[in-house]
Amino acid sequence: MELRGYLHALRLRWWLVAGLAVLGAVLGLAAYLLTPAVYASTVTFYVSVPPTGGGSSATSTQYAQAKVSSYVSLVRSEEVARRVVADQKLTASPSSVASTITASAQLNTTLLTVTVQTGSPERSATIARGVADTFGPLVDELDNAGRPAQVIGVDVVSGPTVASSPVSPDLKKFFALGLLAGLVLGALLAVLRDLLDVTVRSSTTAAEVVGAPTLAVVDEDRDDRGRAESVRQLRTNLAFLRAAGAPTSGAEVVVVTSALGGEGKTTTALDLARSFAETGERVLLVEADLRRPTLAPTLHLEPGPGLSDVLAGQAEVAAAVRPGGAEGLSVLPAGTVPPNPAELLGSARMADTMGGLRSTYDKVLLDAAPLLPVTDAAVCSAVADGVLLVVRWGRTSRSEVAEAVVMLEQVHATVLGSVLNGRRLTRSERRRYSSDPSAFSWSPTTPEHAG
Repeated sequence: MELRGYLHALRLRWWLVAGLAVLGAVLGLAAYLLTPAVYASTVTFYVSVPPTGGGSSATSTQYAQAKVSSYVSLVRSEEVARRVVADQKLTASPSSVASTITASAQLNTTLLTVTVQTGSPERSATIARGVADTFGPLVDELDNAGRPAQVIGVDVVSGPTVASSPVSPDLKKFFALGLLAGLVLGALLAVLRDLLDVTVRSSTTAAEVVGAPTLAVVDEDRDDRGRAESVRQLRTNLAFLRAAGAPTSGAEVVVVTSALGGEGKTTTALDLARSFAETGERVLLVEADLRRPTLAPTLHLEPGPGLSDVLAGQAEVAAAVRPGGAEGLSVLPAGTVPPNPAELLGSARMADTMGGLRSTYDKVLLDAAPLLPVTDAAVCSAVADGVLLVVRWGRTSRSEVAEAVVMLEQVHATVLGSVLNGRRLTRSERRRYSSDPSAFSWSPTTPEHAG
């Protein structure tokens, strides 16, 4: 998966990333509110070594720095804690007092900083005061006892301080960590869902699986004007295929189908027929889905003969064709549901009928049944110049589309391209469709298809 794919996954599921980011921020705020406040009090000691008769000040400083390192551990010992408890008359145990004390040596200095952290500013200051009172005498006992002169000096140079505000929890830190954790988790889930998603969710994927260009992307959320623009784009790209020399012989007869039902093939066929009629062409929309006809109710047509009746020899084409509700558009509904749709569509009468319609109309669109359940669309392709495959974004799997294409290849049908139906166009795709007509040039290369 390339960087562009990751970015597309994040844009596609921005709501997941944003939702988890907000949730993370809320959880961070909740953790902040539930975390007990901690107050710190500090005291700083200056460790000094008086120069001896033959020693230099630099040597004394180095010795003092070495002692400071050992005092970091000493000040946290239970011995210091016992003295603090006794000095400040505390009721806490020495071990609990020792657990509140930390120390650090400032680099290249002889300063020792002791920090006491508890849930109360007064308690922290009390323990720090005890450390300030008792640590110097303890060092004097350990390092200076029995010596004629003072070897080590430990003096308080600042503190103990009394905290006016807690050092933790930090609201900004908790909020930022929660927000960051939510963003990272949301991004990971968005990318993971995209990696595990086997459906077609991009025009690039559709083109790769179909082995022909994606001629239009139709968004189900756009208004009628936006959908009409997408259909005009489809019409333009079909014309471009003809101008580019695609092996379509003008594509006067086009089968519109899909891998499965419910992908929008009938709506696409009807919209495309209306769009062609807008240009002044004579267009006939043939309902070749004889199993589940829906065109007559959609267009509010009166009951009457249709394609099945014509193919069965029970009606003439002229009697079955109806006005399509727009200038230049006619429709041939399915008619009576027959017991043998595939046989009728593959009959010689079907070929003769299509031959006659070619001479009458400029464009003939066949709305055929889905490919995977039945073979009707593949049979219809024998009398057509090409097939337009409608793919439902986020619903049709790549393997289902590939299987549908294989069925068409087995009958030597020409797949003109696909229509990715029911998704929101990204800004980059809008620019590509409007400014890069070469993206729709015919490519005879057909990729391998998984079963």
